[in-house]
Amino acid sequence: MRWWIEYEKGPVIRFLSHLDMVRLWERLFRRSDLPLQLTQGFNPHFKISLGTVLPVGLWGRREYLEVKLEGDFEPEELRSRLRAVAPPGIDIHRARRLAREMPSLMAVIDASAYRIKYSPDMETAARAAAQRMERASEIRVIRAKDRKEVDIRPGIIRIECIPSPGEFILEFTVLSGSRDAVRFSELLLALDEMGLNRENIVDYWRDGNYVNTDNRLIDPMELD
Repeated sequence: MRWWIEYEKGPVIRFLSHLDMVRLWERLFRRSDLPLQLTQGFNPHFKISLGTVLPVGLWGRREYLEVKLEGDFEPEELRSRLRAVAPPGIDIHRARRLAREMPSLMAVIDASAYRIKYSPDMETAARAAAQRMERASEIRVIRAKDRKEVDIRPGIIRIECIPSPGEFILEFTVLSGSRDAVRFSELLLALDEMGLNRENIVDYWRDGNYVNTDNRLIDPMELD
């Protein structure tokens, strides 16, 4: 039986790599005594796939994984058994049993929302930077991996300013997993160019992952 699980990777484990997270989940399932399916062949491994790669240094409020289990369970039983053995930094939000015809997580998630928190005194500068980025026809940055200049503006779906007591947040909803995908590191480069020094950042995280359909962002756990 295939399952999607929504979880939080908290700030205390933000520096665990993608591979570290896969190993963490393998240990967690072993401790919960949930019967994981194994792949076939000479080097079998558990059928666990994290939906999207979360860059090292970010924590994630709503992350996803796909897993195949032997037998069947009620979603709340699966959730409670995982929560009972989860280490600090992992919180299991929801579990969804999948129909056979549902595609993989990696095939459906194509948008992400990143949040960058500043102190309140940065609100004016952050709002100005957000407005300039929204109005820009191009936002060109140098991609660190290959030193290639790229225009990230086509991959930015929306920019929101979120004020609240004691802080100010910029939220960027961007494409992921496609040619126009925008990396979080590229958003930081663009903000540098807009005059927002990253030394003024209080925190940053990925707030959610979505299915971008007809200009609507759909929660993957509610996908038909």
